[in-house]
Formats: sequence, C-alpha cells, structure tokens
Amino acid sequence: MRIGPSALVAVLAALPGSGAWAACPGDAGERLPAPGERQALASSLAALATECGGHAGYLAYRGALLNALGRHDQAALLLEQALLLDPGLAGAQIDYAEALAALGDPASAAAMLRDVASRPDVPAPLQSRLARMLRALEARPRAGAPGARSARADENGERAAGWHGTGTLALKLGTDGNLNNAPTSTVLTLTLPGGDAVFQLADRFRPRAGAAARLEGAGQWVRPTEGGGALQLYADARSRTSPSASEANYRQLQAGGVWNTALGPSRAGIGSGAAASLGVNISQLRYGGADLYRAERLTASRDWRVRGGRTECRPSAGLEGESRHYPSAAELDGRFFGLNAGLACNAGVNRVVLALRAGVDIARAERPGGKQRQADLRLVWQRPLAGGRLGADLHWYRQRDADGYSPLLDNGAARRIGRAALSLEYSYPIAPGWSVLGSLERLEQRSNLGLFDIFGRAFYVGVRWTSGR
Repeated sequence: MRIGPSALVAVLAALPGSGAWAACPGDAGERLPAPGERQALASSLAALATECGGHAGYLAYRGALLNALGRHDQAALLLEQALLLDPGLAGAQIDYAEALAALGDPASAAAMLRDVASRPDVPAPLQSRLARMLRALEARPRAGAPGARSARADENGERAAGWHGTGTLALKLGTDGNLNNAPTSTVLTLTLPGGDAVFQLADRFRPRAGAAARLEGAGQWVRPTEGGGALQLYADARSRTSPSASEANYRQLQAGGVWNTALGPSRAGIGSGAAASLGVNISQLRYGGADLYRAERLTASRDWRVRGGRTECRPSAGLEGESRHYPSAAELDGRFFGLNAGLACNAGVNRVVLALRAGVDIARAERPGGKQRQADLRLVWQRPLAGGRLGADLHWYRQRDADGYSPLLDNGAARRIGRAALSLEYSYPIAPGWSVLGSLERLEQRSNLGLFDIFGRAFYVGVRWTSGR
C-alpha cells in the first residue's frame, strides 16, 4: 500500500514557494532610511520585483528610493508605472516631478506639481511645500535640448502604458530528510475479519534522505488599464532533482492571470481604496516522471484599505472554485468550492500576510473518504535584517473525510489530517539583482490513520537573480 496521489500533492503544496502570498512594502508610508542604508534597501527591494511589481505602493516607494540615490531615470520609469496603476498617489506624483526636474524638464515637473496642488484633499503643510517647489522650478532655466524630454516622455509613456515584466531565477543545493514524503511508521496495521495484522513496510516506502538541487523560476507581467485597473499575468516553475531518489524528482508548473480594478477612493483621502479582482490559474505536477496532478482555479475577491499611524492593512474576502484531476488515479478527481479571506499589513519595516481558505472538495465519483472538508491558513512574515531580508512562512492545513477511507484501516474510520509546514529564509544582496540565501524547512503531518503520518526536514543554500524594471 502507498500514499495516494492526493496526499502527496497536498504535502508538496505545503512546501515553501508553492504560492504567492507577498505583502509588499510601500503602502504604509515608510520613510526612507538613513543615507548609509539606502543602497542595501535598494537591493532588497529589487529582489521583490517579481512578487511586488504589480503593486503601486511598492513601485512608488522604490522610485522614491532611487530618486534619493540619484538614479533618476530608473526612478521616473517606476513612478510612471505606479501612477498608471494608481493615479491618486500624491506622493508618487511629487517624487515623479522631482525625477523629471533632475532629468532636465522643470516645465513638466512644475505641471505635475500644479496638478497635485489643485487637489482638495492635499493638507495645508503639503500645499506650502508644493508652493516652494514650484517657485524653485519656475526660477530654473530649462536644461537640455528643446524637445528632449517630450521625446523621452513619448517613448516612456508608450512603454509604461504597455506590458512591464519582472522575473527571478534561483538555484538551491541542500539536503532533505524525506525526499519521497514517505510515512514515518515502519509498519502497516490492517484490520481483517480475524483481527489486526501488522506488516513491515518495504524499504522503498520508507523515508529517503539525501542531497537535492532545486531550480526555481518565476515571472510577472503587468499592463495598466483605464480607470486605474491592471491586468497581471504570472508564471512559476520549479523542479527538484536528487541523485539518491530519482523516483521522487518532481516538476511543478503554475500560470495564471488576474484582473484588478479600483472601486473607490480611500477613507484617508489620498490613495486607492477598495479594489476587486478576478483571477484564473492552472497548475500541473509531474512526479517521478509521470503526470500526477492538474488543476484549474477561478477566484473572485474584494479588498479594502485600512490605515492607522504607520500601519496599513488590506483585508480581503472572496470566493473560489477549483477542478482537480489525478491522471494516474481518476477516482480521486474532485471539485473544490470555498471561501477565502486575507489580511496584508505593513507595520514599519515588518510585512505580514495572513491568508485563509475553507471549503469542500466534492468527489466526481466514488473515492476513498468521499467528500472532504478542507481548511488552510498561511502566515508570511518578512523584515530587513543586517542588510538582508529575513522571512518566515507558516502553513497550517486541516482535512476531514466524510466517509471511511478503507475498511482495512482502523475498521473503516473516516480520515482526519492535520499538517504544519514552516520555512525560514534569509537572503543577502551581493550585487545589483543578485543575492545569496539559506533556508530551513520543517514539515509535520499527523492523521488518525498512521499511514498518513509524515515528517521531514530540509536545509538549502543558493543564489537568486532578479530582473525587472
């Protein structure tokens, strides 16, 4: 007897990096750090380009930082993208004006500042600052050749209105104590009419430890749309190869798209408020050289912005449905319907995301356990540390079957599963776009049926390259 494909898929889904749960910096009104710390922060923000490239707050914050570092051309492009995603970001408009002035176009910069100053929600202290900036700009002679900025504006305007992409590629080497996600028990107890029978599990069904290499790549492309919305496409691919357990090598592919649209102004007056999104996702898992799992998911959600001091949060709620297929075991196919909720917060330098999903997986045909009630909670925390970035990813999962899993296991008891997976990662920038990293991972799954008890630990080190604009 072996663990079914559905259980294996669930374990692999709990591995770090199998989902995108990033909370992006920039929406909490963070101040720029001291001059000596800005280059390290720039490298840290660049490493988040894939996860956060579709967030206006992140683009605006990174643009302001590059402005402070004197990289005005790069800053202007990021700030253009931020304003296309969220035209109401007054801070980004001011930073964009500063970048334009530094690039030799004080006239365009002044026009941008006048636009901000005309807004009724701009407080008096900021109005005074804008007036001083305008006087300084109007007193400056225009630098550069006539028409130089207009040509650049046409070029960048066309470019900013189109697709913008970011990507990452990581190579990790390490060791894993349970490459094949085998059960911790060395015996299998079957309940037979004449009494319990205990069998020793064959070696191939026991945990296999060894060295492994992971290759992970991800990309995201964003195109702003009219009305402050955006269309986002993304793809994620990852594989693991081990010379000591080639039958446990796997490859995961995931791709999808999300359409976002703003629903109204924020209560704080400046910035975006509620937003709605509609997304579609497809995923595939190959394990041991064979197709193990495929799924198609549709989601719809709405979020809100809540501010308090230096903390800003975005609570969200939505619906989702997913069709799940197991090519090698069609009797396990099912359809999942459920609710989701989330909370993404930036509190100073800390970023926290909480995501909850709960629903029911309905079998397409007769399958062991029948209908499944499922719930999972994911908590992600990140913060800068010693020039790099420390992150933790905790995933908690519960499942309860409606019917008995098998008459041979605990007299046909309904299966219950509880699983917790934890990953700690520290990354440190070593060059623009490059960082080194190390991670510790732990997974523990418990069930009333001993066959589904699983435990594993892993350690990896590697290098990550990030590209984006």
